[in-house]
Amino acid sequence: MLLAVLIASGAAAEQATIPADTIMQSYRDVLLGKRDYTQCNHYDSVYRDTRFSGEFYQWYGFEFESPLRIDGFCVIDLDADGSEELVLRLSQDFGFEVLRYENGQVYGFPFVYRAMEAITTSGDIHGSNGADDYGWYQVRFAAEKMESIELCWKHADGDGRYQYRISGEEVSEMDFTAFCDGLWGKSRPSWEEYTPENVEKAL
Repeated sequence: MLLAVLIASGAAAEQATIPADTIMQSYRDVLLGKRDYTQCNHYDSVYRDTRFSGEFYQWYGFEFESPLRIDGFCVIDLDADGSEELVLRLSQDFGFEVLRYENGQVYGFPFVYRAMEAITTSGDIHGSNGADDYGWYQVRFAAEKMESIELCWKHADGDGRYQYRISGEEVSEMDFTAFCDGLWGKSRPSWEEYTPENVEKAL
């Protein structure tokens, strides 16, 4: 465990030394189609280099009859490593794509809508698998890989019984609710309309 913490701390420190303008220029080049980026489909364990498109008939294993577009974005240090990610919001509330820079490469990670119903500026993410199966988690990245770290979750067993957990420990419903309320009360990133002007200003 200690070794994993030291490795993660070292990776975060390395990311923090990269100039912000280098990272933002890389995101800008991806959005303009000037360079490839790696789409990391953690749902199907498929990884491929591609060029960014303004319209999506196919997206991380999903196919659409009418194309989806990007209609909003925010810039946030989602994984607390000292450098910022670019979160792109798809039209029709379908989901999100997170662009992340590491070692000269830009990686993309998909989140369907239920996997990112809300995020805080601290990188806390609210997700759900249904009305009675939901909670908060964080993510950590390493190149094309992403790890989810559960903060709190309400688990349904399908027979009308529920289990409430915080940091892996079972707690009461009251404690779980209070913990979630604290996360809902944290500050949120500012979402901007996805226009060339807004993107240029932000990046």
